Amino acid sequence: MNIQEITEAARKFDNNTEIKKTVEKAWQQHRELLKLYPFRAHPENIDLLTPDKIYNPGTEDYFFLWIEHKTRALGHLTIYGAGVWTNARNQPDTLKTLLKSVVDDSLSLSQKIDLHWEDIKGFGGDKQIAKKVIFTYYPDTIIPIFNTAHLEHFFSKLNLDYKKDALEQYGKPYDVLSVGQQFELFNNLLLRFKTEHEELRKWDNAFFMSFLYDTIPQQKIEQAPRSSKPLHTLGILFEPEYEQEVVYLFSVFHRDLGFPYIIKIRNEFPDAVVMTKNKEPKRVEFEVRASDFLAHGHDKRGCDYIVCWENDLEEDQAVDLPEIISIRDSIEEFM
Repeated sequence: MNIQEITEAARKFDNNTEIKKTVEKAWQQHRELLKLYPFRAHPENIDLLTPDKIYNPGTEDYFFLWIEHKTRALGHLTIYGAGVWTNARNQPDTLKTLLKSVVDDSLSLSQKIDLHWEDIKGFGGDKQIAKKVIFTYYPDTIIPIFNTAHLEHFFSKLNLDYKKDALEQYGKPYDVLSVGQQFELFNNLLLRFKTEHEELRKWDNAFFMSFLYDTIPQQKIEQAPRSSKPLHTLGILFEPEYEQEVVYLFSVFHRDLGFPYIIKIRNEFPDAVVMTKNKEPKRVEFEVRASDFLAHGHDKRGCDYIVCWENDLEEDQAVDLPEIISIRDSIEEFM
């Protein structure tokens, strides 16, 4: 993209009131997160984290619920299942040590990312969880794009030579940089790019991130997350945050899920009545997360299926519940 194309796209995107509302709501959630977990202002509070405050499905205030779901519009995480949060819950001391380094202003961005996050199973690899947590406490200095493959794609489309800058900044080729150094490199270059363009510099970092994903569609990115690719082909910018978005996805994929006909969708429990391939009517309750069914206190006998975006319940928590269908786990097969 050249400067003129970027400017024209930015002016058009600046009029997107729906995205602005979504991002602003997420910033409101972010402010609530910092009230509950003010670790940068009060690092001593990290020692007060209990396993239930780290991860406790069915409740509304545990730390990683805010990180993954409630602030999703401030940066998406590619997380395959809730087991990763269980791992963090089971290693509270390891997590606390990492969080104390996150809010240590004497450490650089790359140093924070390159800590031993892999000591908690599921937190290693591209270290997207680490990046999101760090962004949470330094939102003014980090562009919330946590997938390295996405960043590489954006830079290629923006005609930015990040490999040349890697040699200049770190004195070694991009391919041998650590995960933290790669992210730090991209982040610094994007901040500079944003500042250099009048149409972009007035935006906060989350709105700028949304602009990139909207202008350079994610489905064109190689190695895109399995859940993000089909969602973007359907015109959804983020994974579902609201129950209505789950209803929308169900309306698209109900045949693939084994329900050829929707008899009715309504505004009371259970949310829908559908027909199976055997022409049997079944009752469906929609939730964003399976644990929401428990949080809402629904009657386990009142429906036949829980259709959710993500099944975040452990096997023992799902005992006696209606059958759970996770669209997130199934969607790759449909596309």
